[in-house]
Amino acid sequence: MTRRGKVRIGFTTGSSATAAAKAGLLFLVRGERPKHVDIPCPEGHVRLVVPLESLEPKTSPTGVPSVRVTVRKQAGDDPDATHESAISARVHLEPWPRAEVVVRGGKGVGTVTRPGLPVPVGRAAINPGPLRQIQRAVLETLEQLGCSARVHVLVEVARGEELATKTLNPRLGIVGGISILGTRGTVKAFSHAAWKETIIQCLDVALAEGLDTVALSTGGRGQRFLEAALPRLPKTAFIQAGDHPGFAMRQAARRGMHKVIWGGFWGKLVKMAQGRPQTHARLFPVDLPGLANLAASVGVEPVVTEKIARGNTAREALDILRGRAHFAAMTQEVLVKALGHCRIWGRSSVDVELILLDYDGQVLHRAEHKASVSTESRPTSA
Repeated sequence: MTRRGKVRIGFTTGSSATAAAKAGLLFLVRGERPKHVDIPCPEGHVRLVVPLESLEPKTSPTGVPSVRVTVRKQAGDDPDATHESAISARVHLEPWPRAEVVVRGGKGVGTVTRPGLPVPVGRAAINPGPLRQIQRAVLETLEQLGCSARVHVLVEVARGEELATKTLNPRLGIVGGISILGTRGTVKAFSHAAWKETIIQCLDVALAEGLDTVALSTGGRGQRFLEAALPRLPKTAFIQAGDHPGFAMRQAARRGMHKVIWGGFWGKLVKMAQGRPQTHARLFPVDLPGLANLAASVGVEPVVTEKIARGNTAREALDILRGRAHFAAMTQEVLVKALGHCRIWGRSSVDVELILLDYDGQVLHRAEHKASVSTESRPTSA
């Protein structure tokens, strides 16, 4: 855990599991017992140094050497339900002609039982980012050690089932433990007030550079996708607005911005369409019955709208709609509704463009409203 100024930055459950897995591999191959290891973050070139709590050699009933390494997860100045939880990795090697990594969830790691999440039903709730992070750390370590093997990593969480009751997992259909999370690898304390101040600062920088157009997203992943979709905009035009679309629109309007572009995933844009100027998951979940009613208004058949109303997440609703006759009409209607609320938040003085991004970065639809025109242009397929 590090300190920048007055804010301590911690590391995620994914980084904890990654550090434990790497330390286990180092022990099995070289007999090393490091006190800490450096690991890659899920994306980019940032690396973390993570301390280890314990390392316990084991032997399976068949005589295969293994090791159990534990890391104490730290959330910095933003403690959550998993702060100080013990994240472990049981590691053993299998002779194999090439380097491979097999990651599974063990005791204390939840199992996905409902659709609409980035992990398939029946799999351990280890999100794609942490899964890549573990694989990357193990593969690069194998390369550094000059050996080939199939490395088996079993991730475990002490008291994981108990911890999960303090998270959104039960509502999302993740049972038996917590999720292994972390898109960045680090945990950054960031209050709503601090985030709003950052939005203001970024808008002021853009204004100072003479920009009259900004592109807003909720986070780093969305920003990367938006940058790819808008290659002509300068980097300072891209601002992460988090869960504050209403606030960001008002501040952009106050600074005389000519145009605001929102690049968002389905769930956030649905909340905006439902009039939520603040879209934090804990405070404002998606109104799925309301989304089902909207689907019915554009002609989606009752059997489908019933599935949406009973759905688990907005992502599941999107998957239910994919490939159906009214998919385009439905996504179009969501964008039009969201545009209407953006106009209110921006005092109708700013041109607004909405870009609906799929979860792999593909642009699904765009919609635009020009402040000088009385009606919105209808969204078009991308």
